[in-house]
Amino acid sequence: MERNELWKLEPGWIAGYTEDRELIRRIKRYKTDWQIIAEYYRFNKLVAVQYKIPAEQRKSAERMFEKRVKIAI
Repeated sequence: MERNELWKLEPGWIAGYTEDRELIRRIKRYKTDWQIIAEYYRFNKLVAVQYKIPAEQRKSAERMFEKRVKIAI
């Protein structure tokens, strides 16, 4: 099961987490301004990546991740 998540990180930024290999490739190719803040490995194999995304690109992120941004209360 591949999992995607988006949430508010800090003012002006959102965070995105994905285990989807194809999505990781698309982000690497098209979204060079999205910063990798964490990479997760299991047995020396990449299993997930966490990104720091500018808040003004929220709609683009929601389309790519196929999720809405979670708002913590």
